[in-house]
Amino acid sequence: MERKAQRIVRLGVRGYKIDRGEENEMPDAVQNQFAVLFPKLSAEGLSAAYGNDYFIFTRNVNDLSRKFTAVWNGDSWPTFGGLQTSIKNGLRAGLINFPMWGSDTGGYFAPSHNTKELLARWLEFSSFSPMMEVILGPKRTVWYDYDDELIRIAQTFTRIHHDLIPYTRSYMYESTRTGMPIMRALVLAYPDDDRFSDLWDEYLYGADILVAPVATAAAKDRKVYLPAGRWIDYNDKRTVHDGRSTITATAALDQLPLFVREGAIIPRGDIVKLNNNWDSNWKPVLRIEIFPARDKESEFRYFTGNATRIIKATPKDGGLAITLDDLGVNGSVEVYCRKVTEVRRNHSILRAGEYHYDAEHQKLSIPFQGAASLEINGAEGLF
Repeated sequence: MERKAQRIVRLGVRGYKIDRGEENEMPDAVQNQFAVLFPKLSAEGLSAAYGNDYFIFTRNVNDLSRKFTAVWNGDSWPTFGGLQTSIKNGLRAGLINFPMWGSDTGGYFAPSHNTKELLARWLEFSSFSPMMEVILGPKRTVWYDYDDELIRIAQTFTRIHHDLIPYTRSYMYESTRTGMPIMRALVLAYPDDDRFSDLWDEYLYGADILVAPVATAAAKDRKVYLPAGRWIDYNDKRTVHDGRSTITATAALDQLPLFVREGAIIPRGDIVKLNNNWDSNWKPVLRIEIFPARDKESEFRYFTGNATRIIKATPKDGGLAITLDDLGVNGSVEVYCRKVTEVRRNHSILRAGEYHYDAEHQKLSIPFQGAASLEINGAEGLF
């Protein structure tokens, strides 16, 4: 088996989806060993060829195989019940320390039962899962089996998932250090709120983004309970809500209700080339979204792939101070604020054209290279 696997690696394969092994194909005692040894064999062969640049996800895993593989939730039904169960499974996986998790988007069994609406809602949910897996095949291939609207929805949410890799990767690294999952049941962050003792249909993605998937048919909106604090609608980036309250969030077919907490720092951008062979001038770029708090410092521990670097946003009298360690990739800081009177980068005043303020969206964009300190005088956050 090892020789056969290595033959595949020599062809350029950098990862595996390992299926089955738990459906009575072997005695239980052997099955338990198989769930560890097969991912271990796969990881060692890929690592010998590519170092850390490989990926494995597996259906049949146990506690000892966690160090070798991610996991997906197996064969779901293509129904809203299957989507609801997948959301629950994602939260459970995080709670038992399997943070790198995903589901078969749209379900696996009986694909002929798939509907455009279900697939749209599952694509939205999968985009805010640590691993976004989309199966291809009859009634599963978006560009063959569905209309232009669903193609646009698929494009939108796969781009969002890719754009969130800097954020997701940082929290994945945190998971390996602390056990705190990326996809977090709200009870982990708000243990004193009794509403979260059995809440499954909304969750935190990392520490800053609240996700409220639409998991019922024919929905145009849904109720969302917001935890303590203040939250901004991440879709319009202007509507602020007080926490410990239930709101009605709009949820058209192409819309996933999302909210960002006060003080959030969200690194986004295109930082991994992967199979992008269509852009001959590709280079990595970051966008650091900051939603400054009124009176509290915020910090984000950004993982570069090799080390943790710190991003801080500190309110001060008459403005805001932001510091960035060298993040290994250049880009821009995007601060959602108003009443900007002066912008300094590394203590030098920037002229108009060296930064940009979008008054309509209340967004200040400042380019950075390497480590940087920013002072934004007059700035007031949106909270």
